[in-house]
Amino acid sequence: MVGHNLQFDLRFLARLGFTPGPVFDTMLASIVLHAGHKETTGGRIRHALRDVAKRELGVDLAKDLQTSDWGGRLTPAQLRYAAADARVLLPLAADLQAKLAAADLTATADREMRALRGIAWAAPIAVDRDRWAALARDADADVARLAEAMDAVAPNPASIPGMESRNWNSPAEVKAAFAAVGVALTRTDDDALAAVDHPLAGLVREYRAAHKRTGTYGTDWVAKYAPTGAVSPSWRQLGAESGRMSCSDPNLQQIPRGAAYRGCFVARSGKVLVKADYSQVELRIAAAVSGDAAMLAAYKDGKDLHALTAAAVLGKPVEDVTKGDRQLAKAVNFGLLFGMGWKTLRAYARSNYGVNLTDAAAQSYRAAFFRAYPGLRRWHVREGDRVRGFFQADPAGTFEVRTRGGRRRILPVGKKRAGEGGYPNVTEALNTPVQGTGADGLKAAIALLWDRRADCPGAVPVLFCHDEVVVEVDAPSADNAVAWVRACLIDAMAPLVAPVPVAVDVTVGRTWGGD
Repeated sequence: MVGHNLQFDLRFLARLGFTPGPVFDTMLASIVLHAGHKETTGGRIRHALRDVAKRELGVDLAKDLQTSDWGGRLTPAQLRYAAADARVLLPLAADLQAKLAAADLTATADREMRALRGIAWAAPIAVDRDRWAALARDADADVARLAEAMDAVAPNPASIPGMESRNWNSPAEVKAAFAAVGVALTRTDDDALAAVDHPLAGLVREYRAAHKRTGTYGTDWVAKYAPTGAVSPSWRQLGAESGRMSCSDPNLQQIPRGAAYRGCFVARSGKVLVKADYSQVELRIAAAVSGDAAMLAAYKDGKDLHALTAAAVLGKPVEDVTKGDRQLAKAVNFGLLFGMGWKTLRAYARSNYGVNLTDAAAQSYRAAFFRAYPGLRRWHVREGDRVRGFFQADPAGTFEVRTRGGRRRILPVGKKRAGEGGYPNVTEALNTPVQGTGADGLKAAIALLWDRRADCPGAVPVLFCHDEVVVEVDAPSADNAVAWVRACLIDAMAPLVAPVPVAVDVTVGRTWGGD
């Protein structure tokens, strides 16, 4: 079956009982072929059927009837329009397949086509509307409480009775509030506030988080996305140039972590949710990519890399590592994986893990981390030297990176910061092979779930969230589903990260949050 944006068609056809065999999606093929390429004008390459047909075949497809009324009896003009869209697909597919082969991207495209059927198979997931509404009320109360607390720390001198509160959503007022307590800020984003040692910074960050919950995840969210008690998001299979998926209407990948909001996504009556999550997959992929001997040995021996890192940076035996030490190690491992500097590490640790570091500690931990994993450091240096060489030759040029699954991405040699000159694009050169390989593995896992669906009858995926897959299944089949999901995820990722073993954490519960 050949089509353009086939996920759309397959979802409709599934309602009629249609089960697809092999598929080829010309839109996905175009995205795989041109990942990272830019138009001559500098804009992103478009992948609508009209754009792809024109670019690859030189064929102009008329689109004047696209928004006409297709709900009644079709006119001869509409039939000709539809036929033209269908007629171009076979020559377009043949052209793209040849170009994919020439670019050594056939395996990547095949993986996407196999995953497509599994993604189109995904079912809606039920939402506990009452539980969601209670969270929205709690968030409203938190906004009011935190605004009052901030006003107490930094009163507004220009206030009039009854209007004492600042506008805490205004960056200018936030800067003024910090100036009133003796802290000069040039930026008020979360990373900047995470680096500020003053109680007001923590309150502002909490307030913003609560305010986002009221705006993004308030009662309107349920009314808009789950009016019938279930949500059916749009899964964009190639949502990022790295190969990662994205999600919209609503974006379930951005639902806050933890049991509160995720606990609102529930299994239907008589069913359970089986949640499978790759354990430390980016660290495992980085170990395979960099060849770091210490990381490879740790994973081969089944050791906890977070505990090892904590022991290395804190200078204590592994057996003495505490839960708090391990939390610190997560910040260090994930923060430094792609070469973060110590100043950024300090803000990252506080912002993402609630870990407060002094300047001296951040510098010390960074140095100790790379002493513990010298192979990782050598990989950073190699890639940095390579990109800097490209940058010196042509700052406006591009270069190619590949994942361990063969996916290609074209990256700009240089990047720019606002108000500053260009600098070599080292970070994307490091993170794309890792994150892209993770995407390769997840797509292969989704494909295996589809291919092996007869092994767990009645099970259906409902969520794809970064390195995680959630499946809904009849409660009596939970044990079988656990084994089925775990095997699919391990078998898919293992060839991509060898010799590093793959680990998958699987839990069963009534909700996505685990309860």
